[in-house]
Amino acid sequence: MKSVIPIVAICLALLVSSATAGKKSQIVDQKKELEQIKKDVEDSRNRLDSLRAVEESVAKQIADYDQRISSDRKLITRLSSELSGLKKSISEAELSHQAYQTQFDQTRRRYLGNVRQTYYATRAPDNILENEPNGELNLHRTAVYLTALAGFESGNVVEAQVYLDRSIDQLDDLTGQRKLVNNLKKEKEISYSLGQSKKEKQERSLDRLKRLKQDEADRMLTLQQAAAEMQEIIARLEEANRRNQYPETDVAPSVFTSLKGQMIMPYRGKVVTPFGLSVDPITKLKSYSPGIVIKGTPGATVRLVASGTVAYSGNLRGYGKFVIIRHDSQHYTTYAGLGRIDVSEGLYLGAGSALGTSADDGLVRFELREEREPLDPVEWIKFEAL
Repeated sequence: MKSVIPIVAICLALLVSSATAGKKSQIVDQKKELEQIKKDVEDSRNRLDSLRAVEESVAKQIADYDQRISSDRKLITRLSSELSGLKKSISEAELSHQAYQTQFDQTRRRYLGNVRQTYYATRAPDNILENEPNGELNLHRTAVYLTALAGFESGNVVEAQVYLDRSIDQLDDLTGQRKLVNNLKKEKEISYSLGQSKKEKQERSLDRLKRLKQDEADRMLTLQQAAAEMQEIIARLEEANRRNQYPETDVAPSVFTSLKGQMIMPYRGKVVTPFGLSVDPITKLKSYSPGIVIKGTPGATVRLVASGTVAYSGNLRGYGKFVIIRHDSQHYTTYAGLGRIDVSEGLYLGAGSALGTSADDGLVRFELREEREPLDPVEWIKFEAL
């Protein structure tokens, strides 16, 4: 809807001929308009090429995201398996550490017990030495044995300490590995989620590009059909010029220019396509709308913005039913996309008169022109009416 052929531009010469029959210059203008339509066809073809290039670029980006997502998914699976293995190893290392800790504690207790017994043995009461003939010898032997046993247990304590320290180092190493792997897994999970999000966004863009490409292809076909229709209009104009079939139909002096900013809204709804130049946010393609497109209720009444004469009422291929109103020798308004037309050519109507109703899509195109120059309807329509 954004880049449509100016409907008034297609049929303006028909109106001018109605007001000034016999002027061959108007037919020349129509032929120029036909050349403009052909240029629009070429511009549309170029836009299609541009859309195809953007579509290929987006498709390549989606393929890159697919490859990255697949790589992240494989790495996440591998890291998950590695984490499971580390979890098992850490569990085993914790059990070993507990066993070594128990062994160290037991060995240390035995060592300390032997040292205590040695101390007590060397501190035996004097009466043992006096009453027992071999008491001193036995005491000496006990002390030697206990000293040797304490020395042996001291070695066991050192060995148990070594194993305990190794188990602590192993546990710390495994815990550090698990932390590193877990952090890497989280990074890849974030990368995977971002990749999925970007891919889905690009897929939506691709879908939109495909729709835009289809719309542009349909538009180009419409342009080509309009060019053929224009040729038929030119032929009718030339014939009408020869027969002088278009008398003047103005019935009163025009006060049209004094209505700027005061005209009523032609159709109740929301303006979905503004007047002038716009840029598509995806394709960055520029398009120009010579009027506005209003979205309203299907089947609602479309009304005349100011008094004037019905100069054209009918169909144009690609645009459906439309009406052109001549307000004076310079100003025209066009109402396109109608579902039904309730007026006929040559009929003089007052402001607010019903012209027909909107079609099933609820979209009505409205244009305002001063001769061949499009004007911004928002500057002429009462602002609160929008």
